[in-house]
Amino acid sequence: MCHIRRNRAFAVLALVASFLCASPARADEIITLETRPGVTQSMQLWTPHEIKPKAIALLIPGGPGNIGLRHKEGRVEVERPHLFSTWRDALLQGQFAVAVLDASSDQGDMTQEFRTSTAHMHDMQAVIGELQRRFPHARLIMVAHSRGTITAGYIARLLDGQISAAVLLSGLYQATLPGPNAPSSGPGLSQIDLLSLKTPFLLVHHVNDSCPVAPVSAAEKLGARIPLISIGGSTELEDVFPCGPGSNHWFSGHESDVTQQVVHWLTEKSDYPN
Repeated sequence: MCHIRRNRAFAVLALVASFLCASPARADEIITLETRPGVTQSMQLWTPHEIKPKAIALLIPGGPGNIGLRHKEGRVEVERPHLFSTWRDALLQGQFAVAVLDASSDQGDMTQEFRTSTAHMHDMQAVIGELQRRFPHARLIMVAHSRGTITAGYIARLLDGQISAAVLLSGLYQATLPGPNAPSSGPGLSQIDLLSLKTPFLLVHHVNDSCPVAPVSAAEKLGARIPLISIGGSTELEDVFPCGPGSNHWFSGHESDVTQQVVHWLTEKSDYPN
């Protein structure tokens, strides 16, 4: 079950064709950029069905951010799970070009502090510049999960007005002190005034999110002034890590519903005239 704050109606986007029925897919690509001396930044490009996509969706995984992009038997694979692994069909059917971010080569774990750093912002500007070079007429949107929302928030502030839309899933909206139960510590998005930015934001949060760094109360406070999709109906697996796969933090059991509502909102934003 889910409801949307501020009585905003979001139609569920119907997937009119499965991936198997879509246009023949070309091989995905790993794009690797040298962003700093001796440092590279990689991302996976999901080839769009449309030659000229209307928008570029930059997906920013949470946690360490190190999804382990690699080639295996002629295919692009990831070594570690991320929330967006099931989003492919919906985004490509929505006519988005899609890039999935990996960690930079000097970061096995992209901490909160690193995600706020000048070095990370430099890497991200190179990523965005490359995507805009490839798709010069497409709008740029961001979809970020958990710790990845820090990256998205800082980029939105740095490039204020250049990001057409951003979705923050299970966002880290407040600072977290180090502790035995905290999977990460740092400022979160506490130093970013999302309301002051030109980028339109959508927040998505589970009402029973038990991840210590992402309390629902912080999302609800922002949700009074920023559109918020609240997800209910817990199907969290027993004995699961509260910030990991299978948890409410990952919208376990509601993945399809969340994906479809987010894609619908992004479609509306990318359809706006310039």
